[in-house]
Amino acid sequence: MATVGIFINGRWRVVELYVDTGAFYTLLHVQFATDFGLDFKRGRKVLAQVGDGGLIPVHLHKLMMQIGDTQFVTEVGFSEKLGVSFNLLGRLGVFEHFKICFHEKRKVVSFEVVD
Repeated sequence: MATVGIFINGRWRVVELYVDTGAFYTLLHVQFATDFGLDFKRGRKVLAQVGDGGLIPVHLHKLMMQIGDTQFVTEVGFSEKLGVSFNLLGRLGVFEHFKICFHEKRKVVSFEVVD
C-alpha cells in the first residue's frame, strides 16, 4: 500500500492505493471522485482489461498526484465496475518517476525518486 495525495477540485485528498505492477492505469472507485465533487463521467472513457480478461469502463482524468515530496500530473481512472474493494496505483505516469522496491519479508514498499 502507498499513501498518495491527489489534487481534486482545488484541494489535496489523501488515499491509500494498492501498488499494482500489473495495472496500467491508476484506478479508483467512483465514490472517491463523487465524495470530492468530481464528475467522473466527464473524463475520457476507455475500456480497461482486468485480471480475469474482462473489460470495464474507466473514465480518465489528468490529475496532480503526490508521492512523498514528488508531484506530477498523471491520468487517474474512475470506474463503477472496479471488481476489488481497494484502489490501485498503476504504472502509467507514475512508475517512471521512481525506483520502486518491494521488501516482502518486512511488508514495505519504498519509492526512490529517479531523474
